[in-house]
Amino acid sequence: MSTLRDRVPPFPFADVQAIVERSLGQPLDALFADFDPRPVAAASVAQVHRATLRSNGLPVAVKVRRPDILEKAQLDRSILLFVARVLERCVPTLRLVSLEGAVHQFCAAVEQQIHLDNELEHNRRFRANFADDPDVHFPVIYPDACSDEVLTMEFIEGLREEELSEDTVDVRRIVEAGMRCVCRMIFLHGFVHADLHPGNLRFDASGRITLLDLGLVGELENEDRLTTAQMLFAFATGDGRTVARLFYDNAPHTATANYDDYEAEVGVFVGRLREVGLGNVELTVEIGRLFDILRRHRIQARSHMTMVNIALATAEGLGKRLAPDLSLADEAIPYLAEAIGVPNPRSAETRRA
Repeated sequence: MSTLRDRVPPFPFADVQAIVERSLGQPLDALFADFDPRPVAAASVAQVHRATLRSNGLPVAVKVRRPDILEKAQLDRSILLFVARVLERCVPTLRLVSLEGAVHQFCAAVEQQIHLDNELEHNRRFRANFADDPDVHFPVIYPDACSDEVLTMEFIEGLREEELSEDTVDVRRIVEAGMRCVCRMIFLHGFVHADLHPGNLRFDASGRITLLDLGLVGELENEDRLTTAQMLFAFATGDGRTVARLFYDNAPHTATANYDDYEAEVGVFVGRLREVGLGNVELTVEIGRLFDILRRHRIQARSHMTMVNIALATAEGLGKRLAPDLSLADEAIPYLAEAIGVPNPRSAETRRA
């Protein structure tokens, strides 16, 4: 699957030039001192070329939308929604994981991703949200060379994950930054990079992490953000009764035969994790097991939880691969506590109290 990250077959340079010139209203050589016809990355929505801005001589990455992507996305949306509806009718328990709702949410996000004007605005919002964090970076955008089909941004020279080693970078600092970044997105900002696979991450020797490809995002309403933080805080602190109640009270649909049995099972599950210690488990795997309990007790999870779990899985996966001694649950606790306005139970002051 790693070959799908940025190695999709490219479309011809003649199309690239035509799109850039038509979209920006100027000849290619009027905007760029040079423009490499060979893409440095090609994905499903767009491909990226290295170039040099004529105005300031800086190296840039020019992202150009595929010429036929709008039509393909509309067709894919129709197919996916049809399949989701059929599956929910044929397999009734799939309604409890909000399959059609999740597909609707995903398709809307993908359609938003296709319009590069949206990515420019997402970039501005992410940069504002993380302006106080020197370890989390988003590429500088050059708006005068941008349109709905073209996005021109700072060229990032950073390392890929497979190129990291203790000899070249502070790996632990990178993992901490990645976990912190995801936790702040979900629990404090409610504005989440929803395509955080390793191909969209770059790292430098200082320990800074750069997030690329900002077109696909998820937004949490304040109520969903706070409920998610409350649920995961209760999960991380071993409060099974609260976990059960929050899932049940916020479910779009329930058909639970016996609430007491459901609550007891969630309590046993969460209690077992507390005994084992969250630092010794994979948080996102355990959340998946919790979803299985919901399914068996016929409780429908809200569809935004899919996006949240994917973002958490990315952060946890980075940690497990690079710094196995770090626990996402432990790193998340301060942000969960801040989001719901309670003292951080891991702080020295709280432990002394």
